[in-house]
Amino acid sequence: MSKPRQDGVALVTALLVTALAVTLVSNLFWQQQVMVRGMEGQQLRLQARLLLQGALDDARLALRDAAAAQGNVTTLDGRWRQPLQLRGDPADLRREIVDAQSRFNLRNLAGDAGINPFQLAAFARLLAALQLDPALAGPVADALAAAPPQGSARLAVREAEDLLAVPGITPALLARLRPFVTVLPERTGVNVNTAPPEVLTAVANLTLQDARALVAKRRQAHFRDTSDFALRLNDRETLEGVDFQVSSDYFLVHSRVTLDRVNVGAQALVRRQGDRAAALLWLREL
Repeated sequence: MSKPRQDGVALVTALLVTALAVTLVSNLFWQQQVMVRGMEGQQLRLQARLLLQGALDDARLALRDAAAAQGNVTTLDGRWRQPLQLRGDPADLRREIVDAQSRFNLRNLAGDAGINPFQLAAFARLLAALQLDPALAGPVADALAAAPPQGSARLAVREAEDLLAVPGITPALLARLRPFVTVLPERTGVNVNTAPPEVLTAVANLTLQDARALVAKRRQAHFRDTSDFALRLNDRETLEGVDFQVSSDYFLVHSRVTLDRVNVGAQALVRRQGDRAAALLWLREL
């Protein structure tokens, strides 16, 4: 009776060892597959980043060419405004350029001397045009001030997303505000040739309806210089202490690449410098 029992135990042991061996081998194959897919993912991501870099380089050159073609003005009908879209197998590349100076530069709100009251009033007008509370202009200006008022927090506002730390700024409010504001490295004037109607209400004494009518006329003939803009305001005055111009130096480049299963986006800020390719100031992967 002991012999068959021993044979049965040996058979069960052999089956258990075989099952364990199969499990170990399967785990090894699975780990190897995961490693291979991880390496493939890294390679695809690297290729996607190279495509993003190529799109950024093309944008920088397009901005240089537009400056050579348009001279001392920057308008919405320049080559730089033409979006780049390349579709293939397996890559899909999209890129667009946005004039950063078509937006209200929050850096203008304050400097070493404190809050600029003229820019503060202009920003409040923009908030009102967007049907947002104009009183929010004060806390935002405090956050930008080099020496904020007593009791106010000193915040590092480097981009619009940083405004979420300002009391009263909610994600929904920021989503409404984001297309109309920017934070540039220095104080700049608004480009009235590219600014949307809402931003133009922060440049001149215009209602939103007036600004929309002015933008419609701008499509037929852009502003040649600041005097031309002031002349076409029809007796409405520009706001005191608010700088404006007809050209731009700062631009945002938005790019996105889909490569197989990898999807990578990037945002860059560039500064145009004469007849040279625009200089890259910062690049953020999204």
